[in-house]
Amino acid sequence: MTGKMTGKRKRQLVLAVKIVFSSTVMFLLYRSIPLEELKEVMASLNYFYFLPICLLLFVNTVLSALKWRLFLSADGVDIPLSTLTMTYLIGSFYNLFLPSNIGGDSYRIYDIAQKSRDSVRSAASVFADRFSGFLALVSLSLVSSILVAREFHNLFFFLAPLLIFLVMLAVLIALVKEKPVRTLLSLTRLNRFSFLVGLTEKFFLSFQCYGANRKLLSQVMLISFVFQLSVIMIVQLLALSLHASVSFFYFSAFVPLITLMEALPISVFGLGLRDMGYVFFFGWVGMTDVQTRSLALLFLGMSVGYSLIGGIVYLMRLLSSEPNKSVNSPEP
Repeated sequence: MTGKMTGKRKRQLVLAVKIVFSSTVMFLLYRSIPLEELKEVMASLNYFYFLPICLLLFVNTVLSALKWRLFLSADGVDIPLSTLTMTYLIGSFYNLFLPSNIGGDSYRIYDIAQKSRDSVRSAASVFADRFSGFLALVSLSLVSSILVAREFHNLFFFLAPLLIFLVMLAVLIALVKEKPVRTLLSLTRLNRFSFLVGLTEKFFLSFQCYGANRKLLSQVMLISFVFQLSVIMIVQLLALSLHASVSFFYFSAFVPLITLMEALPISVFGLGLRDMGYVFFFGWVGMTDVQTRSLALLFLGMSVGYSLIGGIVYLMRLLSSEPNKSVNSPEP
């Protein structure tokens, strides 16, 4: 009982630290910006760009669901694309209330495990989906960081993505070779738990299925890169709606780095880190203080608004399941 309470307190403490960090950074970034100027910029938005933005958001969701389906199919799990798309949307809704992407990914694993009756394969597919997406992001960040490091004459912009890339490469090698993971289980004495060893071996089987299929790997990485490029286009369209004209070159250089920044587990929903990235990078290429902060707020509003669609989908799924339960339930 004490252990559970200690774990709960640790999570609460971590969340509190994240809230303080995000709040402090947001306060420092926005305190010098008059509210009237922000209102004026938001009032002058060009809504013409919101249609292609919404279209790209939906396309990205379908692409993500398609990539997920490719992993599941390679492992012998057949789930319709429409079902995975809805599950993805609901997962994004869960991300609003739970730290990082843990909430959304947990729901995705649970939902597909209910349908496939195989929680390990579901978890492996979600992990592979996340890993491939993050690998594409880090790869783009690594390329863009070379350009940024040259412009700012600061090697840090290159070294940080390089370090993350090397860590991911080490994780990938460990999963492919399998022995490093087994060694880690042995060193931590987790191999005493037979159920954990069994789960790990099943996890390896799923990854063997993925690794043996070169066509699958090519397809998922292509989808991952298209997804990241689509995010870059979305951010540029948001900037254009603010009447900020900046070359696509700078968006392709900065957006992957900003996305990588907000993925760091030190803030709530990327708040503060994302804003810091937009203010620092896009302020350097000519956007005004109000425009950079408005861009960060627009991105946040877009993300939250789109995630709320997942809440509507979740409600519809719950309502549609109720009649089925009533029909299937035995009469007293």
